[in-house]
Amino acid sequence: MNKRNGLRTMLTALTACAVCMMQSVHAFAETTTVPAETTSAPAAESTVAQTAATEAVTEPETTSATEPEITTTEAITTTLHEVHISDPLSRMKYEAMPDGTLCLTEFRWESDELNVAIPEQIDGKTVTKIGERAFLYCYADTVTLPASVREIADRAFEGCAYLQRMDIPEDCTRIGAEAFSGCERLSTVMLGANVREIGKNAFAGTPFIEGQTGDFVIVGDGILLLYRGSAAAPEIPASVKTIAGYAFADHTELKILKLPSSVRRVQDAAFTGCTGLSEITLTDTLDELAGDALTDTAWYKNAKGDYVTLGDHLVTYRGKNTVAEVPDGVRVISESAFAGNAAVTTVKLTDTVEEIRANAFRDCTSLQVATLGDHIRSIENGAFSGCKTLKYIRLGHELQTIGAESFLGCPYLEEIYLPDTLTQINAYALGYSKNEESGKYDKLRNNLVIYANAEAAVQYAEAAGITHAPLPDTENTEPAPEVTTVKGSGGTGHPSGTAWIPAAVLGGLLICAGLVVRGRKRKKR
Repeated sequence: MNKRNGLRTMLTALTACAVCMMQSVHAFAETTTVPAETTSAPAAESTVAQTAATEAVTEPETTSATEPEITTTEAITTTLHEVHISDPLSRMKYEAMPDGTLCLTEFRWESDELNVAIPEQIDGKTVTKIGERAFLYCYADTVTLPASVREIADRAFEGCAYLQRMDIPEDCTRIGAEAFSGCERLSTVMLGANVREIGKNAFAGTPFIEGQTGDFVIVGDGILLLYRGSAAAPEIPASVKTIAGYAFADHTELKILKLPSSVRRVQDAAFTGCTGLSEITLTDTLDELAGDALTDTAWYKNAKGDYVTLGDHLVTYRGKNTVAEVPDGVRVISESAFAGNAAVTTVKLTDTVEEIRANAFRDCTSLQVATLGDHIRSIENGAFSGCKTLKYIRLGHELQTIGAESFLGCPYLEEIYLPDTLTQINAYALGYSKNEESGKYDKLRNNLVIYANAEAAVQYAEAAGITHAPLPDTENTEPAPEVTTVKGSGGTGHPSGTAWIPAAVLGGLLICAGLVVRGRKRKKR
């Protein structure tokens, strides 16, 4: 007997026992006259069987007016599906997120609560995320999520053995790894058109996936969740819009990949372990290419040059020069493309670049100057986080969004000019550092000034307590500062161009002067 059936059997037995006792008391009450003056005022009916049994054996004259009084046996025979247990809010844990919304971190399920509904708001704040393992091993048949949910984190519903159906809210964009793994009765999943990312093994072990047929498991709005074939050059269906993370994982027989024009997104580790994949062609441009989608492939490992590109995406920068000039024609700097490069001090993007993806320049600890070109429209989460020597950045005239933590931990960045096109700055984008041990954000003790007219920029500055001023009437044409040695910058690299010549000449003269002085001292001896 499984756990939930055991609990149900126990409660059924208790209910039957209570019914029998109540019937006996009820029959006795019909033949017994109770003085009116000793009878307390009736209270609200209770639907809990255990309470009913206790009330039934209590003498009328000692019954408290504040305790519930059961007047009929029908209340006891209510089916278990209708039994009210307690306020669900009392069994939820949640935490605030940087944007002011809530993440539901834990739900304590009760044994006979088979239908669970999560409220859209708690304490006046909107629930937008179901946290990692929040419903782990919950035995409910159904869980109804509010329309406000935008993300279901890793392993959120793992092991929910009785969950039969899940309707993913329309605004939900991400379903994490193993989110519904082990939900052995989950046969129906309704995916909204806005789901863009589905993590590894998100539906492993569910009838929803096991019931799919064919080599290509396609769900939702054209998401290729899993490839089951063994072809060296599989023909991806034209209905596919997204290749999900790990979709082709460990298909070592894969040699040639042709992406149809319908494919707009290739996500994290989509081709991990595909060591034999050596030829990749595109028929159109991609909207999204994860930084690690192709890193295991022969195509990636055999790519020539410092700049590895696929279509108009810069997949990664392998160079060690101090100045990185991105080639013309690149539209997207992919996720983590420069991340961790300790050599580069200056980055120059051409006007063809429109998007900088998450963590693109994270922890470039020697980066001081970044010129992004005129057509940059979005800078995603953490793009320049940890660039602790960054002191100058030019953002152009078309920037619309700056993601969360984009410039986290950049203490030398003391002024930034934001264009009128800006509509959104997310949490902790500018002027903060993060304590990795505590996870708390600290205000930087620098003299950051935000120059902007855009309402989003002004509101951000005022909320964060950052000095702000209007954009100057004429465009700031001040040239980028010279790259200098900044304390704590670290990193080494190969100088590019001719900037190293004056320093080398000066160094040579000093060495020669030192040798002459040393020679004279020897002659005096």
